[in-house]
Amino acid sequence: MSASPETEPVDQRVWLPRPRREDPSGPALVLIALAALGFGLAATAGLWGDPAGRVIDGNIPDAMHYSWWLGHTPHAIGNVENPFLTSDMNWPDGVGAMNNTTLILPALLLSPFSLLFSSLFTLNLLNLLAVPLCFAAGYWALRKVPGVSSGAAAIGAVCFAISPAVVNSLTGHITMAFAPGLPILLALSVEAWRTDQRRTSGFEQHSPLRIGLWLGLVTLAQVFIGEEVLFQAAVGAVLIMVTAAVCRPRQVRTGALRLARTLATAFAVFLPIAAYPLYLQFFGPHANHGSPFTKDYFGADVTAFFTPTSGVLVHSAANLDRAKHFAGGIEEHLAYLGWPLIVVCLITMVLGWRMLAVRCVAVGLLVSAALSLGGRLWIDGVWTEHKGPYALVQSLPVLESSLATRFGLLVAVFAGAMLALAVQGLRSGSRHRLLQPPIPSGRTSSRKAVTARAAGAIGVSLACLVPLLPSTVPVVDAPAIPKYFTTQAKQFPSDTVVVVLPYPVATLPTAMRWQSASGYSFKMPGGYYLGPAQDGQAYVGGAADPATAQLLTEVQYTGDVPVITPANRAQAQADIQAWGADKIVLGPDPSQDALRRTVTALIDREPVAEDGVLVWDLT
Repeated sequence: MSASPETEPVDQRVWLPRPRREDPSGPALVLIALAALGFGLAATAGLWGDPAGRVIDGNIPDAMHYSWWLGHTPHAIGNVENPFLTSDMNWPDGVGAMNNTTLILPALLLSPFSLLFSSLFTLNLLNLLAVPLCFAAGYWALRKVPGVSSGAAAIGAVCFAISPAVVNSLTGHITMAFAPGLPILLALSVEAWRTDQRRTSGFEQHSPLRIGLWLGLVTLAQVFIGEEVLFQAAVGAVLIMVTAAVCRPRQVRTGALRLARTLATAFAVFLPIAAYPLYLQFFGPHANHGSPFTKDYFGADVTAFFTPTSGVLVHSAANLDRAKHFAGGIEEHLAYLGWPLIVVCLITMVLGWRMLAVRCVAVGLLVSAALSLGGRLWIDGVWTEHKGPYALVQSLPVLESSLATRFGLLVAVFAGAMLALAVQGLRSGSRHRLLQPPIPSGRTSSRKAVTARAAGAIGVSLACLVPLLPSTVPVVDAPAIPKYFTTQAKQFPSDTVVVVLPYPVATLPTAMRWQSASGYSFKMPGGYYLGPAQDGQAYVGGAADPATAQLLTEVQYTGDVPVITPANRAQAQADIQAWGADKIVLGPDPSQDALRRTVTALIDREPVAEDGVLVWDLT
């Protein structure tokens, strides 16, 4: 006898039971969505007194980097220039936009805010939107899992959106925090090969053409938002697909045909637009290889999964003391889940293992957590000689330039999905359940059981989410902009070259903020960017700066005026000539006097004070 639609084995054995038609969680869903927006507002509350003049503290150089690109992309397009290559920074060699985290699509879509206010305002707007958009995307993706109700999906989505992987990334790593594309891409990648006929959240199974169209468009968008998140999505999609293929081998042939058609459509959408910028990234004048960072340094500490950082509300002094020994700043501390969520995930894996959805999420969670540990293990703040799981794959293309700790974002997605499955199991009245007490016979007993299950789901949700509640990120005033850059500098001829001091380097890129305020009206040596050395190896700052730039950088850090020799003067003349510099402009800085005296000795000329800066006219 054939199975009825309501008892079709493929749905129940492969994924999860269908929820009851009555889903009373609508009002609760609205409250949860508002709470997610509230978390985003609360986490970034310090910015909104002056959103165009404040920046999240802890990683100001990266904030200057992102705000520069948020303003430069619409500037380049408005002037009919190539937005993927620029010589406005690192003059005369220039910089490749695709070789840096440049937020090209948000820069274009939010360009009115940059033009009306400033590119720093646009960056802070993205900081605000990160949490609620991650929630919305996570909710949408979890509702694509058959059997997961809106309430359970909302709980899982909140778990992802307020996780330290998202909130801690707001400290200078907006391309990691602004990650709604990650759960969306994972959901679409599953739809690309699934062949079971069912209804999911009111939608029939879509054709490969339609799924491929959306997969291509979202992938294209993510390339121009942040390729690290796209890489995370690709790893997660492969883990889910391989797990499903191993567990359901008879479905592989049909699924493979559907996947091939879907991917063909996706590539047809993706390649025509992405081919040229990707060609520039991998084969253009600024192509590079390898990682600019110390090998194996950036990995999650083994204890980081249960050690709170300052990014969450619930922490102790002992927690912070332990966390300060983890690799990198808080923007790299992405692994924290908390003991309640860890325990719930493990219990759900055991009790729900027969369900394919649980298996796929479990493998994704465990593998991504293992990879986040890096190639050399950090254990309780000590960088040991023990090899980590990432050592097995880090020599592969693309993986060689990825930081292991960033897998914390993928861990957070899978942890949120596992929590949603656990909550659904607790709330479900089906015989296919995960975590729920037995249902006694009798109507009164059944009502009590339903109430008990609801209370259990709420209790588990609160126990897992409360340790993740984010604290408000600290903010500081952004570096002041001298009036010169908003007045006289805006009148420069388009080919003007200005050496701005303090000389812009990765740890002190203030000049990039000043150049942005001028409307990119001049070209500038130096900057904070990723570029190739002579051998193509990637470095922050690319190839070594000219000798004069290195001398000035040393002065601005030490505050000491060196003895200037004839050789120094000759080198300065040669470097200024190579730059084709028209002016040297010195802005406010603690080492301003030392820099003034050094430049004066190098070119044998006194500066002129103009609108808050000192100017040496070299023409």
